[in-house]
Amino acid sequence: MTLKQCTREELIFVIERLMFYSLSNEHYLHRALNDVEDQRFEKKMEECRRLSHLASQKSREYVELMKPYEGKPISEVPSSVLKKAGNLLKESTAADMRWNKLMGIDMTPGRNKRHGKTHD
Repeated sequence: MTLKQCTREELIFVIERLMFYSLSNEHYLHRALNDVEDQRFEKKMEECRRLSHLASQKSREYVELMKPYEGKPISEVPSSVLKKAGNLLKESTAADMRWNKLMGIDMTPGRNKRHGKTHD
């Protein structure tokens, strides 16, 4: 049998048994839990980097798409261009919103999620 074949409950039992056998008791458990936290943080930061890059890329694509129409009335911009530009902005905004959520930032107007306070 391997650890990968164990159920969640069996893994907890194995960890508790290893702590029982260990003279240092919880020292190695705390080190392992810190390693897990570090791995989670790195995965989160990698996803944040990916989302940031995606949002930036879609914003640049939007700017390049709209550049030929700079200074012109919106009525002169073809509807197909406006539709594509709108989709690019939606993709950029969606990536920004996912980034904010991962980082624990609540963008609700007047709300600070981290501290649970409202701003007047």
